[in-house]
Amino acid sequence: METRGLGESFLGIARELQVGTDAIDKIQSGRFEGAAFHRQDKSTSQCVLQAHNHTGMGKPADIRWRMTKTPDERRDLLRTFMTTRNLKTARWAKDSGVAANSIYNFLNGHSDALDLRTYGKLARTAAVPVWRLTGDQPEPPSPTSVWVAGHVEAGNFQTAMEWDQSLWYAVDVPVPDRFRRLAKALEVRGPSMNRDYPQGSIVLWVDMLAARAPRDGDHVIVYAHQTDDSIEATVKELRVTDGKRWLWPKSDDPLHQLPLDTDHPGDGVASIEIVGLVIGDYRPRHI
Repeated sequence: METRGLGESFLGIARELQVGTDAIDKIQSGRFEGAAFHRQDKSTSQCVLQAHNHTGMGKPADIRWRMTKTPDERRDLLRTFMTTRNLKTARWAKDSGVAANSIYNFLNGHSDALDLRTYGKLARTAAVPVWRLTGDQPEPPSPTSVWVAGHVEAGNFQTAMEWDQSLWYAVDVPVPDRFRRLAKALEVRGPSMNRDYPQGSIVLWVDMLAARAPRDGDHVIVYAHQTDDSIEATVKELRVTDGKRWLWPKSDDPLHQLPLDTDHPGDGVASIEIVGLVIGDYRPRHI
């Protein structure tokens, strides 16, 4: 497979793909078929260049609601929710700007439903999604198509490589809404993170500038800025002990089980920079 390094032409291509950015203040976690949902201290011109690469977008999916509950089931759900949260009908209604009688009438069986606007106001006050009150689970969103446009060496630092556009391929993954305009993808090579990312896995990530400060336990995309001005990249697990940061491989290979001290990375390395937060991974099955 033919590859090439960082370049202005690639940046131009990536910019055409990029739709926009969203503010992110926290991370959602979960696991899906072939995937696992799992931090920036500074920015450089090289980082900005890499930040524009590997970007693929999908349109947000419409959420369709399944109306499956009977009126009695909805009453039971609402009563249980109010009991669990110790919510009093009159106070909850007043705080939500709805008529208390509409809730009383529904709970007492004098009406068969609350309208969705009432549910929406009550849910906003209780700081929960509407389906928590109605029991109508939303349909899962459609997967987002993300371009895999380069690769990263897991555990070892290797020259950051981006492929020719003709070699890009897309993966369809259920990216959380807050990441849909930000998610990027890199193919993992090497054994030094194979406990989590077997060779050939796809890591999904977002820029640290678009996410939050790195935290203990995060999986991160890391740049090693070399003294000769080149950049090498890897993916590792960040661990913080007494304020000190270490980058750990997660491998069953004895050659890849020692951590890297971010303050003293070794000969030829000018600085270590955490540029991205891994939000998930995808493991393709070839059939």
